[in-house]
Amino acid sequence: MAEKVRFCQICKQPIEVERAEGLPETRLCVRHSEAIAKYGGEFTTASSTEVISKVGSLKRNYGGVTTRKVRNHAALERLRDDFEREQWERSEQERK
Repeated sequence: MAEKVRFCQICKQPIEVERAEGLPETRLCVRHSEAIAKYGGEFTTASSTEVISKVGSLKRNYGGVTTRKVRNHAALERLRDDFEREQWERSEQERK
């Protein structure tokens, strides 16, 4: 079965096949997934409590807690800025 190649949002290099299969929601290569850890990671966890009491009731009955992954857009932007700054500095060094 042929897999569709996905590219890293930061460096535009192909994401490793094993990583893409293991984490289908990832948008980063291994190098950048390690680098984004200093900004809180590619994903954060959000939770919400389910309320199962009757509408209008003063008594609150709570059900379970639902968790989900949320993409950390602020961390992605900071990582992208870092990458672009590194690329710019590298090109400046090559010009000199």
